[in-house]
Amino acid sequence: MNFYNTFTVRLQIEQMLGLWDQANDDWWQIKKPAPWGPICFQDPYRRLILAKSPEVLKEVIESMNREMRVGFDAATAFIFTFGMTEVFINRASGKVAAQKPLYRGGGGMQETTLHVSSFQENYANVMATVDMVRQHKPDAPIILTVSPVALARTFQDADVVTANTEGKSVLRAVLGQVCRERDNVHYLPSFELVTYGGLTRSYEEDLRHVRRSVVDDIVEQFFNAYFAPS
Repeated sequence: MNFYNTFTVRLQIEQMLGLWDQANDDWWQIKKPAPWGPICFQDPYRRLILAKSPEVLKEVIESMNREMRVGFDAATAFIFTFGMTEVFINRASGKVAAQKPLYRGGGGMQETTLHVSSFQENYANVMATVDMVRQHKPDAPIILTVSPVALARTFQDADVVTANTEGKSVLRAVLGQVCRERDNVHYLPSFELVTYGGLTRSYEEDLRHVRRSVVDDIVEQFFNAYFAPS
């Protein structure tokens, strides 16, 4: 499960900690081929979680929440990466959906509306996420990063490069502010290490995804900066 915006990351933490309960009828019914037939019930808040009935979907959601809580309780550090400010609000609940409409045959076209989120909204989300972690893990370091993977498309009436630059800039400013206001919260400059390296050095041929060698370099620098020899 990948979550790309500050809203869905915050929502997952709230759900996992029992601060928000998903309503029993909070699902999308879609037509998509599956082993059980052509009708699926989709969780709006995770990338593509499908089930053959609302009852089974509820069981799956509860199981995932338990597993995520096990991982949360065992963790000694947290890394959060944020990638976009374009989000889609589920009209029925007011919550932000995990993915854009029709992602891999999923729903959301009629159920959501586009929202271009602001600095203030993303700042509030990241601060809330950090504070929730701090309440349960007061000593755990928190690492924040901006994803260097560019938008593949935009749903705004704008050029995709322009929309991408604006979104990444908002997120970068948010994370800088949060790091200044909270102790033991660190910014890992993976975004800068990729983008300042240049398109031909840093990216694959699609000019969106980062070359494996560059990823390896960033991971090595991360370990050198944050890990002491045992």
